[in-house]
Amino acid sequence: MVLRNIELANTGTNRAMVATETDWVLGADALRTEAYSTWLAVLTLLYTGDLASARAQCARLAGDPVWAGSDCHRDLLTLLRARTLLLSGDARRASGMLAALLAGRVARALICLAVAWLVEALVQLGEFESANGVLLEHGLAGRLDVGQPDRVHVLAARGALYAGMGQFQAAVNDYMDCGRILSALNVSNPAVIPWRSKATLAALAACRRDLALGLSEDELIAARKWGSPRSIGTALHAVALSRRDETSVPLLGEAVTLLEVAGARAELTQVLYDLGMLLLRQSDVPAGRVRLEAADVVARECRNVFWSQRIRSALSRQSNSDEARTLTRQQERIAQLARAGYSNQKIADALFLAVRTVEFHLSCVYRKLGISGRRQLVTALGTNVS
Repeated sequence: MVLRNIELANTGTNRAMVATETDWVLGADALRTEAYSTWLAVLTLLYTGDLASARAQCARLAGDPVWAGSDCHRDLLTLLRARTLLLSGDARRASGMLAALLAGRVARALICLAVAWLVEALVQLGEFESANGVLLEHGLAGRLDVGQPDRVHVLAARGALYAGMGQFQAAVNDYMDCGRILSALNVSNPAVIPWRSKATLAALAACRRDLALGLSEDELIAARKWGSPRSIGTALHAVALSRRDETSVPLLGEAVTLLEVAGARAELTQVLYDLGMLLLRQSDVPAGRVRLEAADVVARECRNVFWSQRIRSALSRQSNSDEARTLTRQQERIAQLARAGYSNQKIADALFLAVRTVEFHLSCVYRKLGISGRRQLVTALGTNVS
């Protein structure tokens, strides 16, 4: 039954039945000594979006003598607890657990997965250099072998790191590779790895809107089929930013509601931020500030200093804004291309401008946004593409 449920979860079908049967299976005493079966069952709970039940199962296993007395069981439990924390938005505690696990004598078969989830946690915290260091330390920063354990998770984590560092095309490449592997394994459920939504945000930042729109729409179809609030909310976020039309604000509002229900605080922070920034760009300043302030509350609850500072910076820029600090349409386009990695010459060619004109506009952008150069455009412009 455990294997059937994980297969159903991978294909994104019969979520209600999978959740019910998984709860029943985990309640059976016969399963508690079977580390791998229990591991799969708790992962299945996480895919259904039932974080409360997953936390309860982890607490039960932590008090079980069988799990407390075996290194293998303890390592698996640490991974499950860290993953549950990460999906709940507590990247700080998750990263501490995973770093401690890797510092010990963890089983070789679990190292790549622990590294991937640690990198993901560090990226959420904005600790990009530390995340890159973890990949380098474990030989996962370059080309991955076909037989690399947990390669899809490494690719997804590395894609998140590239996006955070502003290397958007590299992020798209890793997410697409991740998606190809999952498709070959018949894993279509975005609750397993939401690679299409994440690739969408990177593609938008790389100025590849057609790719972003196709990926996000496909993700939304798959998410609605599975039915978990987290997956649907995450997909709606990607669709809203890809469409850039009158539906974007309502879709982001729906995403906020679903992510609140799911307890997906990391995703909720980003959606509130993007919704607030979009409302500000539409000149709805009161509503935009409300959403940004709500995002800051969630970030502070998660003890995520990186996101809190990013949000407070956006609020500060808005408070000090006037006509002289607002980006013109031309400056916005140039800034987006610069953030996507285009050189001044390529920007000039794309927009039919002189290089000196591009340089002038970029200088104005840096002054208006209160930043010193291109690298800071990644956070100053956010994921919202106008």
